[in-house]
Amino acid sequence: MIRDVTLGRYIEGEGILYELDPRTKLMGLLLYIVSLFLFKSWLGFLITILYFLILRKLSNVSFIYMVKGLKPVFFIILFATLLNIIIGKSDWVKTVFTLWRMIGAVFASNLLTLTTRPREISDGLEKGFSFLSALHFPVHEMATIISLAFRFIPILSDEAGRVMDAQKSRGSRIGEGNIIEKAKSIMPIIIPLFVSAFRRSDELALAMDSRLYGSGKRSVWKKMEYGVYDKYGYIISILFLSLMVVDRCVL
Repeated sequence: MIRDVTLGRYIEGEGILYELDPRTKLMGLLLYIVSLFLFKSWLGFLITILYFLILRKLSNVSFIYMVKGLKPVFFIILFATLLNIIIGKSDWVKTVFTLWRMIGAVFASNLLTLTTRPREISDGLEKGFSFLSALHFPVHEMATIISLAFRFIPILSDEAGRVMDAQKSRGSRIGEGNIIEKAKSIMPIIIPLFVSAFRRSDELALAMDSRLYGSGKRSVWKKMEYGVYDKYGYIISILFLSLMVVDRCVL
């Protein structure tokens, strides 16, 4: 299951989503997630699903591959759904809507990382929120942290897979037995994974220091420019959000 993590991974491919500017995709993701929490009718529910399927088609990313990436967060989504039923005492309609809101947010975020390089996400965040620099907000540092977090997700996922293989070769029964036994079998993985994460972070810090990171104003190697489809991307995202507002207030 750990190997199936797709969030943070980038896949080389061709499609309209690949050609969009990172700022357009980031804004589209933000508006889509907001829209997921606005709809309240079955019509809005179906429109959000259809909208995502169209975006998935424009990206040419395998839907099966994206579903596999949902496995690591499946239990979190299931637990949140059960909590919503038990504590919130919601009916089955609200439960279905809540379930799709969580899954849709994960799918949309996954679609962004699969079609956008981490470096482009960082540059898009920095450029998009550059106006906050006037308020002395560390925009560049924030964008760098988010970019590194996305990079570390697939790295740690692969590292966890290697640790699991090493433990299994020594006779460990990882993932077998009841829930308590499965939880206990994870403990031999956590400590080596933490050690590896600290080692990689230390190496990253040394690499950044050796390149004099933070010692001066950072230059940009590749300037970001809007393409042909970006204008339509903004218009469609705003229209979609407006449609969900209408669904919320009128329907």
